Amino acid sequence: MQYFHFMKGYLQLRVKIYYHELRQMLPAVGQLIAFLLSILYLAISASILTALISLSVIADINTPIEQRIIYQSVYLFLLYFLIRIQKNAILGLNYQHYLATLPIPVKLKHINTVLLTIVAGNLLLLAPLFLLTFIPDWATFISQIHFPIFALSTLIVAWLCLKNQSLPWLSLLFAPLVFLLGFKGNSLSAVGFNTSLLLLLVVEAYYEPVLFISNKVLRVTYYFQIRWIAIKKDPANALIRIFCCGLFIGLVAYVQYKIGQVANGYVQILSCWVLAIIIGSYQFDNEEFYQHYPHYLSGLLNQFRTRYCLDILPAMFIALLSSVAMYYCLNFSLIIITLLPFGVLITMICVSKFNRSFFIIPSLLYALFMYIL
Repeated sequence: MQYFHFMKGYLQLRVKIYYHELRQMLPAVGQLIAFLLSILYLAISASILTALISLSVIADINTPIEQRIIYQSVYLFLLYFLIRIQKNAILGLNYQHYLATLPIPVKLKHINTVLLTIVAGNLLLLAPLFLLTFIPDWATFISQIHFPIFALSTLIVAWLCLKNQSLPWLSLLFAPLVFLLGFKGNSLSAVGFNTSLLLLLVVEAYYEPVLFISNKVLRVTYYFQIRWIAIKKDPANALIRIFCCGLFIGLVAYVQYKIGQVANGYVQILSCWVLAIIIGSYQFDNEEFYQHYPHYLSGLLNQFRTRYCLDILPAMFIALLSSVAMYYCLNFSLIIITLLPFGVLITMICVSKFNRSFFIIPSLLYALFMYIL
């Protein structure tokens, strides 16, 4: 009995904090509400009901996939926005230090958070769960499994609103756009779409791509800025390699023009191998650069694999540009020009592992393998 009163008192405290935070928030959005009332007027109530009416479209197994993607994405995004703007009020973030001093069990805190989240999400959160109660039997449940999956997705979206710091753009923005553009017609089933969306939401619940990417992008940006400063300080090696690649492609094009035919397979393989050696050998400059600043770069990139991947990116970009030029301008075989990027990759790895003693032979063996094929 004492525990019940204790729980009731804590719930009353959280509710008071919740309503106090909402009252503090209303003046900030008061002008926006007044503007919407003056412009939309009766359309506001209709727009609220539209979100609920859309559940009939979502629940229908025969809804075209384009409509399903649009309706579900808009519904989940509205639910996310509705709970997200109330996050401070639900969790009592402005009073978190005081709430942390209370001797409240963790389970009791979670129960109160769930109750306040239900109040905040109200119809948008409860309506899908309420409709599940109208499923008459397990056979209908299995045949309409896409809607229970959608209802579970709404719960995870509500959880993400409170747990994560950033918008789950991968599941709420990027994935629906990809599905909408890539699966026109009925090539994607309702179960397949909802299952994919649910898996992405679960992934984002434990792993926030935005925070990971922003951290990595910042480190990568710093690394390339430092690398670019080093290249500008001594640009000869980079410019010579770019010039040699352009000159070699130009010579092959000139020879083909003079003889009036496309180079045979042997010449194409030889050309790709030579370019792979020229481009991939730039890894020597990368290794020399790293030897000058080993401690700083180790702290910036954390792992050697990260540095190798970043070193490979510019060389692979030049290799791909050269491959595209040889394919469209010199009519090289599509299969053979794959030797160039793979040859560059093999050369750079061998330079890193074996330095100057053993970096040509592996790419040469790969070129011979391509020639035999």
